[in-house]
Amino acid sequence: MKFFFTQLYAVIFSILLGGGNVLCAQDNGALSQDNTITLKQAVEIALQNNRSLKQSELNVTSSTLSVQATEYEFDIKVRPATAVSFSSENDYWVGGVALEKKNQLGITTSLTPKIERDGDEYNSSVEVSLSVPLLNGFGTDYNLDPLYSSVYDLENAEFAYYQHQVNIVLDTISTVYDIIKNQQQAHLLTTQIKGLEKHISLTKIKEKAGLATAMDLYRAEIRLKEVQNELTPVYEQLKNNVDQLTDLLARPLYGDMTVTAPVEYEPVANHFEEGEAVTIALINRIEIEQSERRTEEVKRKMILAKNNILPQIDLGMSYGKFGDNRSFDLTEDSWIVSLNGPTDLFRSAEKATFEQAKISLSQSKIDLENQKQSIVREVRAQINQMKKKKKLIGDRLEQARQAEGKLELALSKFNHGFADNFDLIESQSQTQQVQSDLLFDKIGYIVDTYRLRKVLGTLIER
Repeated sequence: MKFFFTQLYAVIFSILLGGGNVLCAQDNGALSQDNTITLKQAVEIALQNNRSLKQSELNVTSSTLSVQATEYEFDIKVRPATAVSFSSENDYWVGGVALEKKNQLGITTSLTPKIERDGDEYNSSVEVSLSVPLLNGFGTDYNLDPLYSSVYDLENAEFAYYQHQVNIVLDTISTVYDIIKNQQQAHLLTTQIKGLEKHISLTKIKEKAGLATAMDLYRAEIRLKEVQNELTPVYEQLKNNVDQLTDLLARPLYGDMTVTAPVEYEPVANHFEEGEAVTIALINRIEIEQSERRTEEVKRKMILAKNNILPQIDLGMSYGKFGDNRSFDLTEDSWIVSLNGPTDLFRSAEKATFEQAKISLSQSKIDLENQKQSIVREVRAQINQMKKKKKLIGDRLEQARQAEGKLELALSKFNHGFADNFDLIESQSQTQQVQSDLLFDKIGYIVDTYRLRKVLGTLIER
């Protein structure tokens, strides 16, 4: 079922967005000589170079090393068994080595050969010992706890790294489209400025011929100044967005930069049934997998806490061979069997810890359900937002058509002397405003298509 919905998603978005894998990171970071960068290039460079993303990747590497460190706990360990002392009466030294290994059940075995000198006497020995936890501390659940915990930390680091990648990709896309929005807005304002300058020149000629008034000229010059003032903050915002993109890419870009990205408006929200989108999100969102993994870890900790209620009783066995100072033959035997239980028999604190672990398990199950419901709400909200924006774009297109008609009528009246330029300048302002609003809504909708992919959990491949 998961494979079916994943493939269904890929087919739909490959049709709607021109290829569902357009955001997969590939090694393609070269820019053209004029600093022109495409949306795909920007995403790829950000995934390769972003500094905060590299820090997150280092966290994964560090967690991987932590897993390796805990795995070494079950390797054979070689411990020196040496001591040296000098006194006025005699000299003493002992030299040896202890070979020790602990298995995953908690059973520890050791082999210790030694040579000892005490004054003029020499002794040699070999000892084999075995330590077995009978209750508390026996079994893989207890002894592999550090390894399981480090593996869980590694998985969390990998989850965080993936989520960081998703955020970087979406931030890069949003910033690229902000730059395009600024560039196109600047183009609209510049076009209007050129039109007003041409209109002012024509009005001056018509004023000399008595076909226009000084008020017409003042009105056009005031509007020209207003549009020029509107252009200044657009360029400032453009510079800020370029700086933000440069920071996301972690790459110096010298001179002016031009970004390119698809700006065709293609409605996609209606192609998705809400229930289908929710199903895709519940399958692919990493937050659900993370919550499920946390529930498993809390359950494991609860089992461990239950094991800790048992009293600690360790069985110790050792056997040794000793030799005298004449022949160094190991002729003497020695063996010891012991039971050691230095523990609180009531286990009150451990019982309370176990009850807390059961509460944590219940909470984690509730958190998992809350996470699923949160994702459902997020998907529905994103689809509804895109449907509303689609309707708004339709209204903007109708407004743009009406504004163009009003502008043509006002221009015709002014050119034929049937009206002053008040209606003309007002129509130009309305047309420019509608065009800007339509531009913002279209680009906002395009960015929302990528946000939809994020809430569906399919923005980038894992």
